[in-house]
Amino acid sequence: MKEKFFSLLFITMSFVVLGQDYKAIDAHAKSIKYSRDVTKLTEKLVAPYQDDESKVRSIFVWIASNIEYDQKKLAEMKQSGFKRTRFKGSKDEIKAQRLAQIQHFIEETMDEKKGVCQDFSWLFQAMCLHAGIECEFITGAGKTRPTLIGQANIPAKHAWNAVKMNGKWALMDVTWSTGMGEKEDFGKGFFKLDPKTMIMSHFPDEEEWQLLDSVYSKTTFANLPYLYSGFIKYGVSDITPFSGKVTKKDRIGLKINLPEGSKLVIGKNRKNTDVPVSFDGERYYFDFSKKSLSGNIDVCIMSSEGRVEPLYSLSMGVGSSK
Repeated sequence: MKEKFFSLLFITMSFVVLGQDYKAIDAHAKSIKYSRDVTKLTEKLVAPYQDDESKVRSIFVWIASNIEYDQKKLAEMKQSGFKRTRFKGSKDEIKAQRLAQIQHFIEETMDEKKGVCQDFSWLFQAMCLHAGIECEFITGAGKTRPTLIGQANIPAKHAWNAVKMNGKWALMDVTWSTGMGEKEDFGKGFFKLDPKTMIMSHFPDEEEWQLLDSVYSKTTFANLPYLYSGFIKYGVSDITPFSGKVTKKDRIGLKINLPEGSKLVIGKNRKNTDVPVSFDGERYYFDFSKKSLSGNIDVCIMSSEGRVEPLYSLSMGVGSSK
């Protein structure tokens, strides 16, 4: 479950993810009128498309555009201690009861036009299955604020999905792509996200859904940088070191699609600091040798108009970053 999101204001926009332009698909999805009939709704959303990715994108955008995040339900779940229903009976009976409960939640979500992460994920899974596309419901921990860097006890109270498109699994989080009633918005950014980017904020209960060649432990996940929407928006990749716990001795660098006229800056307590940046033709590096900083810092992008957006957050200490 996502907590109150972030303290800095982002620009809300739809992103072009991983090089594909989804504008036409997104426009089609948003043109489909609301219907509580999930089967017929899915058929309308996927009708123009033959490939899996276009179908899944259409479903994803429709849900993100039409279902709101239910803050009241989240508060009630917190108050109850996130208690889960305990079913009784044989394996088949328990399975049937669980499926009936999921169907109830899906219908409730469609009736009320809102839900929490499990509702978004179950609805997304149901619509993908209606479209003939494999989709898994995934549970695990979500890193929801930079102060969680280094904390390995992040509770597993979030849900998202993995979808098999054209024979390959991809990771999705429709909940975190809705804005969730907050000012900040990932702008459909958690669609087909690179697993190495996804692991910065999502740690699945079942390690196979990391979709990584080398499995990350819960401790390693906790020590990763904190992901802001700008990370996805500006195509940040190959950050060094790939850790959220760093020191001024580390060579902190990144690759990024830096827009013309913009520059990289380091933010601390919502203020920019004077940290020199160099570029070797491929990667940008920060020089902290003459700057004394500690605690949470943000790697940010500053536009030519002076607007600052955070990309990712690090915890800077004085000792080893290992």
